[in-house]
Amino acid sequence: MSMEIKDNLQNEKTFIEHIKTVTSTNALLKERILKGELSSFAALSADEQTEGRGRRGRTWLNTEGALMISFAVPLAGIDADRIPLVSFAAALAALETVRSAGIDASIKWPNDIIALHETGCKKLAGILSELAAGPEAQMYAVIGVGMNVNCTELPSGLLQPASSILLETGAEADIGALEATLTESIKKYVALLREDCGTLTEEYRKNCAVLGRTVTAEDMFGTVITGVAEGIDPRGRLVIATDGRTVKVGAADISIRF
Repeated sequence: MSMEIKDNLQNEKTFIEHIKTVTSTNALLKERILKGELSSFAALSADEQTEGRGRRGRTWLNTEGALMISFAVPLAGIDADRIPLVSFAAALAALETVRSAGIDASIKWPNDIIALHETGCKKLAGILSELAAGPEAQMYAVIGVGMNVNCTELPSGLLQPASSILLETGAEADIGALEATLTESIKKYVALLREDCGTLTEEYRKNCAVLGRTVTAEDMFGTVITGVAEGIDPRGRLVIATDGRTVKVGAADISIRF
């Protein structure tokens, strides 16, 4: 089935294609881009992903009552040095969507959406952003969002403790409404990236929970850095002050000290 919503920015309508079971919404959109089947913004959601992936090749675990959706975003008009900030646009869109359900959520760099508690934080949504090229080298960002909405039980042994909108608020949320809000928000923040990446980055900084806190960052090579997250540079890297110097981290797992 398809869901139709109005695109207030471009005065068009966006169709959200829904599939009951799919290997991966990101993988299917990338396949369609490669075959030249897409020429504009597209959205695809599913009830179940049999081969869902998270950041750094991790498996995305299906949970009951989750929102799983991917977006194909044309990158025409976005300077190459701004493309890494697409993940910031996605994070702000997911944050806006979670907040619309009544949760005072925040962003954990680079793009996890978390609920902050006195003793720690719990993950509500994760984002996987990838690049894909069409037959004539048209570049797309493929943005996958997994959001725990009406989940009452979450897997144990996760890298980061998780929660859901239902567990945080005590009330079920309308997944279709959240899907529509997220789609509108993705378009809004990608448009902001095209027009004014400085404003986008500043909005991200305001909502990033790690800034000013002691964090531990571990990169894909196992290098560990502990220090105070002081800022975010124009390329989206996290600036950490440690041992009298500053280190810019481009990709890492981050834990926050409470």
